[in-house]
Amino acid sequence: MKPLIVVYDFGAAQPGDIAVGLGDWATWVFAAERNDHTRHMAPLLEQFAPLVWIDSLDQAVQELQGHDPGGIVTFSEKALRLTGELADRLGLTQHSPATTAMLTDKWKQRSALRAAGVDSVRFHRVDSVADWADAVAHVRLPAVLKPAFGGASRNTFLIDDEAAGLRTVERLLSTGTPGYDPDGALVLEEYLVGRDCAPFGDYVSIEQLVQDGEIADIAVTGKFPMVPPFRETGRFWPSPLDPEETEQVFTLARRAVAALGITTGLTHTEAKLTPDGPRFIEVNGRLGGGINELAGRAIGRNLIELAGRIALGERVTVPALPADRVVYQITHPAPRDACELVEVTGSDEIRALPEVTLHRPYARRGAQLAGGVQTQDLDVVIGETTGLKELAAVFEEVESRLRFTFAFPGRPGLRTVTAAELGRL
Repeated sequence: MKPLIVVYDFGAAQPGDIAVGLGDWATWVFAAERNDHTRHMAPLLEQFAPLVWIDSLDQAVQELQGHDPGGIVTFSEKALRLTGELADRLGLTQHSPATTAMLTDKWKQRSALRAAGVDSVRFHRVDSVADWADAVAHVRLPAVLKPAFGGASRNTFLIDDEAAGLRTVERLLSTGTPGYDPDGALVLEEYLVGRDCAPFGDYVSIEQLVQDGEIADIAVTGKFPMVPPFRETGRFWPSPLDPEETEQVFTLARRAVAALGITTGLTHTEAKLTPDGPRFIEVNGRLGGGINELAGRAIGRNLIELAGRIALGERVTVPALPADRVVYQITHPAPRDACELVEVTGSDEIRALPEVTLHRPYARRGAQLAGGVQTQDLDVVIGETTGLKELAAVFEEVESRLRFTFAFPGRPGLRTVTAAELGRL
């Protein structure tokens, strides 16, 4: 079997996850652009496979050709464009250039989906502050402002005041790169009001795989409630949707995937649950964050392995979700202001719960947290319950028992909050 190229950057799979998914059946080569994250991870990457640095496209193509690759894949939103460019130059199956453009530009994606009749969300591109008044007039407030090319809810804001929104646009555009795109474009989108789904979130994601243009459903992922502005707090399988609405969101996702011309790989589509039915949020042309771990426990399949096999031209299948248990991940995002994590208490209490398998910290005592509007998880709580009612009870227990203490520069004393209160910071 020819080796697989894995284009690496920050994303839905860490080096160890990739090694577990590919290690006992494939050989592979990492390819990465140089940045702070990839330089830091390079020693670990090189423990598992050769690493080709992408200092120029011509140089990288020449080096990668020497490995005689049979396929290419990425698990990073940030690396989608680069992966598409490499695939095109190397003659490997991946998203087409047109599809990659729509997956990595929310304005182009919205335009394609509107043209295909998939959804009718109002939206407007914002390339400069001069576009703001027209964007507000067209979309109307409240609305969601986000980078045209971004991920992890980075710099995504709910805008309900035109003047305050203009100041946010000025600040974001002045940085040059509010998202992953050096052009720095933003998109203003209609704010979709969700229905009351308490105790769970009012949105879901739809996980699918595509082989030679054929779309197969994996699962609908339930979500815990977001915290402001749009930061995730965890996910679970199966979702709370009844069979009829489950088929509705699968159908919505299939239409969106087809409209974007996706013919290969994994997809992660998000949908809002509104009083009028599910509405499209966005399509991501790669594995969703945390989804591989859920799949391993729920259906016994490694989605990183499946993505690799699809990229190498193999056919794969996915078993159905079991109906008698719920697997979950609860996460806690870091505060939006820069601070130091002083202490976390209550971990022993939640580990003692029979429905909790693991509490894994991602940030240790004394960690300096950079802040910012994005999903930056402090930890993850992993476990399993017999049903959704039991899951709701576990979520409440975890949120009340875990406590986080922070020191904020320029503010006197320390601030201690429960996990339930953390999202306000």
